[in-house]
Amino acid sequence: MAQNSVKIGIIMLIAWVIPLFGFLLAGIGLVLAIVACSAEKTAMARAGLFLNALGIALSALYIAVVISLLSSELLELLIPAP
Repeated sequence: MAQNSVKIGIIMLIAWVIPLFGFLLAGIGLVLAIVACSAEKTAMARAGLFLNALGIALSALYIAVVISLLSSELLELLIPAP
């Protein structure tokens, strides 16, 4: 179970730019990592927990930056209207 959590965490670190997909994968990975940590307490389980928590943080940061850009006029400066 810990190996699956790490695999999902690695895939999720690539997919964090698609926030809904990143949150979905990170949620599944976190559940697997928490179950593995309570059962096995191995370094692999902790690595899965770390990778999936990092993925959730990156996805949340990405969403915050996109919302900030969309609500400010900076986006109009970066992408001029035709």
